[in-house]
Amino acid sequence: MIAFFEKIRDYYWSIIPYDRRPWQIWYKIKCWAWKRYTTVKPRYLPHTWVDRVDVLPHTMFEILSLFIEKECSPEIVDWEATGHMIKVNDRIVNVRDEMQDLYDWWHRFYNKQKEEIEDKIWEEADQHRPERFFRESEDGFGSIFDPVYKSEEDKEIYDKCIAALSNLEENAKKELMERMHRLVNLMPYLWT
Repeated sequence: MIAFFEKIRDYYWSIIPYDRRPWQIWYKIKCWAWKRYTTVKPRYLPHTWVDRVDVLPHTMFEILSLFIEKECSPEIVDWEATGHMIKVNDRIVNVRDEMQDLYDWWHRFYNKQKEEIEDKIWEEADQHRPERFFRESEDGFGSIFDPVYKSEEDKEIYDKCIAALSNLEENAKKELMERMHRLVNLMPYLWT
């Protein structure tokens, strides 16, 4: 009797692909409905349209954040004893320390302090902004960029604020690229 059921099971397994078997279908439903392991929702992005150039770093660092917060506990992997080392800027560091450094930079500086600095600069710029940015063209068709400031000092301060914002953005972009490269180098170690 048992041999008969084994023959039925073997025949069923030979016809039905592995991923169509009942327990695999149930597993897929579970993953789709409750535990979405393949869906990454970056916490610092708004739920509106975002350019792809912004989605990529946010997704990369969200994966690192989820790994550190949920999978990278000391009970699972003894990072000190395993001797996982990586070369960063011509020095050898422990992989876990590098992960923590990237995690701290992402959550503390890039998404918090950078925004606070930008807000302070914009507040200063708003106090000295031009009374008018554009004027009518002589022929009456369109407008010409010709800002009018209250004083020459306002113009200097406003220009310095805009230059500082541009410089901050450029430096942040360079550092982001460098940190993204460092994160890609950690990819072989993002397992538990």
